[in-house]
Amino acid sequence: MGAAAFAAGAWSSSRPALSAGQQPEKAAAPPILGDAMAPGRFVVWGSLTCPFTAQLYEILRPIVHDMPKAAGVEWRHFPTHAPDPALHVAALGFEGEHFWGFTTSILREVLSRGGIYQGLTPEKLAEFAIAEGGSQGTLDAAYADPSKWAAVKEDLLAGNLLGVAITPGLFYQGHFLTPQGMPQDGKAFDAALRAMLQHS
Repeated sequence: MGAAAFAAGAWSSSRPALSAGQQPEKAAAPPILGDAMAPGRFVVWGSLTCPFTAQLYEILRPIVHDMPKAAGVEWRHFPTHAPDPALHVAALGFEGEHFWGFTTSILREVLSRGGIYQGLTPEKLAEFAIAEGGSQGTLDAAYADPSKWAAVKEDLLAGNLLGVAITPGLFYQGHFLTPQGMPQDGKAFDAALRAMLQHS
């Protein structure tokens, strides 16, 4: 996908059209960080241009590392504006730890710039892709795959139905933990999540 299409990032301008009679492939299972069988599953509706999603990820990732048998994170796509949809689709060009590595690179870039995401250029994304064993070709293949666009859109619609209005939307065992957005005290929130896992 060219730089102009990436910058537009909108469904209408950058999503590949299906040919007559073509149906999108069935979407893959959502990405899981940690043990997929862990009883404590956090479900995150996140935006890859949102510094608050990045803050939450920097809380959840160490929790999963420290409590591998108790906690896991399920990622759901909730793009908020261009070029966010294209970033989510690009991430779906990777699987497993490489998905999380690519996603981590994007979120840390946004967090390091205080929420400014204009640095997420096609060149920067290619750099992140190479670090995960991919290439510009990996990204181009993802952008050209209608099923990846469909997966992102399905998550967005599901999040809307669940009441997610701002990111991140964090759920645990059916409870919406961040309906008003991220708590201001990240350390206290971290401690509360860990305590919740220990007592669930």
